[in-house]
Parts: sequence; structure tokens; C-alpha cells
Amino acid sequence: MIRHIWCFFLVLWSTTAIAQTGTGSPYSFGGFGEITFRGNHLNRAMGGLEVYNDSIHVNLSNPAGYGTLKTTNYLVGVNYKNTTLKSPTEKNRIATGALDYLAINIPTGKFGFGFGLKPYSSLGYRLQVIDESVTPNVFNRFEGEGGLNQAFLSIGMPLFRYFSIGATLNYGFGNLTFRNSKQIEGIERSSYFESNSSLSGISFKYAANLKIPVKSYEFHAYASYTPKATIYSQNAQLFYTRSNNTQDLGDFEEIDLKADGLDETTLNLPKNTTFGLGLGKDKKWFLGGQYTQSASAGFKNDFTSVSNVTYTDGNTFALGGFYLPEYGSLTSYYKRIVYRAGFRSSTTGLVVNGNTLKESGISFGVGLPLQQFSNVNIGLEFGRRGTFENDLIKENYWAILVGFSLNDIWFIKRKFN
Repeated sequence: MIRHIWCFFLVLWSTTAIAQTGTGSPYSFGGFGEITFRGNHLNRAMGGLEVYNDSIHVNLSNPAGYGTLKTTNYLVGVNYKNTTLKSPTEKNRIATGALDYLAINIPTGKFGFGFGLKPYSSLGYRLQVIDESVTPNVFNRFEGEGGLNQAFLSIGMPLFRYFSIGATLNYGFGNLTFRNSKQIEGIERSSYFESNSSLSGISFKYAANLKIPVKSYEFHAYASYTPKATIYSQNAQLFYTRSNNTQDLGDFEEIDLKADGLDETTLNLPKNTTFGLGLGKDKKWFLGGQYTQSASAGFKNDFTSVSNVTYTDGNTFALGGFYLPEYGSLTSYYKRIVYRAGFRSSTTGLVVNGNTLKESGISFGVGLPLQQFSNVNIGLEFGRRGTFENDLIKENYWAILVGFSLNDIWFIKRKFN
């Protein structure tokens, strides 16, 4: 057991930096960046449902599910995403890859718990505007990078026979960097204005899960609540010049933010409420839906506010499920494959040039069984967001999701006849 935990921490330390490279969307300039799905891939392939959980697969976004966990899980998930950005006159493609989660989850008999790392948001964009009205031409570039990660500890326990509760403690940390630069054609040096924020803070999530047998079926109900949380930001801002060829720094000046009270600011993670319902047959099929409301209308960032961006409350509706032909088949491997599909539609809460940003997507996936209870979950997701209205852009993307769930059994007393 100790060797497994030590290996886990080595992987956790070595992949921390990867968790902040998951987007190339210009819409990530708002808030903390593009908000990521914080569950595992088998749930993401079902439209992002949190309502479903079972005894051998932990649902990272539903801490109440730890109460019914029977096997120890080592979880890791990654994705590759290809995004096409379109304006009425241009088109461009961006490819990104990221770590989605890294976790270990342990049942003890009385309760279950887990800990790990997952990204909350990702910031990554690069835009360039060429001013051809002057000679020589002026190139204005706008860039952003970084994101907010969460190290988490979750615990869940059965309160009654069919009812379990759980909670997650998140420690958020990360950096956001916004960089504006101006280059004049034929001039060897460019000027830069850079804003950096170092983020940290604690947040919580509470969940309750109900699973009741109804004749030969199972009825699922789920509710979760994430209170508003405060994130503390330590800020720095600089002007500098840099060579276009050698990248050597020239003039350098750090702005005194303390005089304006901007050296340390606070931001709020929004309050979220989720409700879900589902019906299924154990180890055979499941169909469910859920609704999430996000109170993001009050968000503001005093340090790096954007003039054409405001915020409103967001919401997401998701529908999905799975089908398993024959759980215990001894003659056909393909009958033991789990087939998943889902749909989601959301209002993100970001308002750009007066347009509320909306997003929708469909997803498909398979769960490929390995030895014992372990499996590989592979998913494919297609989505779109944005509009051409008011000089905005449309995004169409597809993503490949790969997640590993390696299971073991701990804390089980062995009996000999």
C-alpha cells in the first residue's frame, strides 16, 4: 500500500504543470479562464452527469458516491482537443492537450475518501490585430496563459441504506498572466505590458445521493451545493521592452500597485447548485438528466477588468446514460464493453460585446474492461460555442478523452475455511 501511495505522489508532483494548458480559446480571457469539467471521463461521456455512481468507479464530481465505493481506485485522465476558430472572413485551428485529473480513492468499510489534483480553469489565447492605417504597420498582440488548479480531499459515507452524503475540500492555486504587446514593422524591439496574478484559496462542495430499488430497476436522485468561495490574488504589473530576434530584455519597470490598493485583491468562485434524476438497471443500463445553476453574475476582477466583458448567471442542462450488453459474459469480451452517450447545453455566464456566450456538445464513449475491476474509458466529444454577432467568433471543437481506472481491494479481512 505504501509503495502505491508513494508512486502516486511522484506522478502528482511531476504533472502539476500540465494541468494549466487545456485551452486555446480566446473566450478564456474572462473570469478565471475557461472552466473545465472536473469529473472523470466515464461521466463526461454521458454529458457530464454527476447523478450516476456505482461501487467500483468513483465519480470525482460527486463526493457522496464515496459512501458506496468498494474498491480502491487509481485514476488518471488526459485529453487532446482540436478547436476551429471562425470569423466571417477567417478560419484557424488550435490543438491543445491537458491532464484532466489524477486521484486515488479508498474505501474503508465505514466510509470512503479520496484525494488528488484536477484543473478548475484554463487560460490560453493569442490574438493579433494589425493596424494597416499607419505606416509602418503596427502589430498589437494580446496573450493569456495559466489557470486555476485544485488539490482536493473528498469523503463520503452511507447515512442510511439507500442514502449517502459527502463533501469535498478544494485548495485552489495557480497563476494568470495577461500580456499585451506592440510591435512596429521594421523596429527591432517591441514594448510589453504584463499583468500577473498568483491565486490561492479554499472552497467546498456538499452532495447527497439517493439510490432506491424499484422492482427490478434503480431510481437515482442527486443534489449538490457549492457555496461561494474567496480566492486571494497577489498581483504584479510591469512594462518592458524585448528584442524580437534574441528575446533579450531591454528597459524594465514594475508598477507600484500598492499605492492603488491592487497589489492584493480578492475574486469569488460562484455558488453552484445541481439537481439530477435517473433510472436504470444494475449493471445493464442507465438514463439520467441534471440541471446546474451557477450564480456568476456578481463576478468582478478589479485588477484585470475587460471593458467589453460582463457576467451573468450561468446554467447547464445535461442528459446521458450507458448500456452494458452482458456484465458477466465469459465468452465475449465485446459484451462486457460499456457504451455511453450524452448531450449538454449551457449558458456560460460570460457576456462579450452584449452577447451571452452559449455552448453545446454531444459525447460518446466506451469502457473497456481490463483485469479484475480495472478499465480504460475512451471518449469522443464534439462541441461548439460563440456567434458571429457583434464581431465575435464561433468555435467548433472535438476532443479525445482517455481515462484509466486501476482498481484494487484494500482493508478486506481474508477468511479461510
